[in-house]
Amino acid sequence: MIELLRIFVAVGLGCASAIIGMQLLRGSYLSLVFKFDDSKNFEKQQQEHTAQLLGKLAATVTFAFFAADVCLLFFEIGRSLNVPPMSQIFSIGCDVAMIAFLVLTVRLFTKLGTTKDPKAKFKSSNVRISTYVLVLVILLTVLSLLF
Repeated sequence: MIELLRIFVAVGLGCASAIIGMQLLRGSYLSLVFKFDDSKNFEKQQQEHTAQLLGKLAATVTFAFFAADVCLLFFEIGRSLNVPPMSQIFSIGCDVAMIAFLVLTVRLFTKLGTTKDPKAKFKSSNVRISTYVLVLVILLTVLSLLF
């Protein structure tokens, strides 16, 4: 029964992360990772470009989360069906996906930190993207503890 619950949780989180990743890649749901400023100091086109860039970077992190989730799911299926080669293959795949998640997260925060404006490092959009990645890290930790 617990194995079935684990599989349903992994499928649910996998579907949600795939949908959110695709929407971020398309340019929808950018409010998750970027706060648009309506003041006159900022140009709308520049904000759109920055939001698209952050959306694409956040989508890559989300897809790495999706890959780790899928590998954990198939690892659990292989373990519950007592197929050791399948479990070993997806265990290695999960390790690779988690390393990719780490590398892409570091890349995202490196892109955020390379701005020349010192006040821009503490903008609310940086807080939003940090919160988004923090939620993904917490979910990935819960998934890895669950499996």
